[in-house]
Amino acid sequence: MRFLFASAPLLGHLDWGGYLSTAVELVRRGHDVRWVSGQAVMPVLAAQGVPGVAVEETGWRWPLPPPLDPKSVGSREEYQRLRMVRSLDQWFELDRVRRATRDFLRIAEAWRPDVVVSEMFIAAAGIVAERLDVPFVVAGWPALRTSLPPQARFIAEMARQRLDALRAEFGVQGINWAADGPPALLSPHLHVSYWSPRWFAGLPLLPQNRHVGGIAPPSQPWQTPWLEHLPMDQPWIFITLGTAFTNDPNFFIAAAHAAVQVGGVPILAIGEDVNTPAAEQLRSRLPSGAVVAGRIHFAEVLPYAAAAIHHGGAGTTHALVTHAVPQIVVPHAADQGRQAEGVVRSG
Repeated sequence: MRFLFASAPLLGHLDWGGYLSTAVELVRRGHDVRWVSGQAVMPVLAAQGVPGVAVEETGWRWPLPPPLDPKSVGSREEYQRLRMVRSLDQWFELDRVRRATRDFLRIAEAWRPDVVVSEMFIAAAGIVAERLDVPFVVAGWPALRTSLPPQARFIAEMARQRLDALRAEFGVQGINWAADGPPALLSPHLHVSYWSPRWFAGLPLLPQNRHVGGIAPPSQPWQTPWLEHLPMDQPWIFITLGTAFTNDPNFFIAAAHAAVQVGGVPILAIGEDVNTPAAEQLRSRLPSGAVVAGRIHFAEVLPYAAAAIHHGGAGTTHALVTHAVPQIVVPHAADQGRQAEGVVRSG
């Protein structure tokens, strides 16, 4: 079978606890797979043996805009309203999604997949699947019966207006979208969750969910030179904000000092070049002995980690759970609050 995958061009959006691994396994079993995303992740896909197709636009806004300054907004209510609009614009801004849909549709019509698979934030994928009249699958996010509080209903109406414009332009009904509640992709066929049902205990799950769980990959021999110099008689504390919402130096500073206070060695993965002026400024405010890296290989570090302090990204949270690493979650955006709730629910 032919599977067309889609994601935002970020490492975390290839993960979701097992998204890229799913494509790798399909390739291993002899299926024909293509992965549509931005050029930035093409080398990662190639290294895993998954053929990638680069597009200019995926619909995901990147780089991120500057953070909102609460002091520049008249009231707390207006600040919250602007945050909700920015969250919607992050993945469902009309012009970006329109361009992404055209790019995806051109690829899909030429290749004719049997199934379209997407993460939750690629709106174009749901439209393209309907245009081609093929099943649509969501990976890494459960299908839920959801609702919005009164103060957020305006954002659902805004999203509905955007979806209506896309439906009219591309001649679709919107069958791969939630009919009510928050604006969201919703496959009528299958949502693949890389967690267990316990992770979502008490939530109104829909019947199209399949919870496949996850296992930690085998630990890797150390190939990163600085690992050889870390003390093994002190607990390693892994600290990260992933690869997207990294602009929070105070988080790294506070977490690193907290790790030292309990006798740990802070290992920071800051998600960017460690030689930038911002990284140098951060390093100057960290405790002695803190390690600063751009990224780490989970299979190298997590088998030896005693704890983690992080943002709650799905891939990071999943890796820590499967490695049985105790974690403190400080949600920053998107689905990160949901991961924090999962940690609490599962004990």
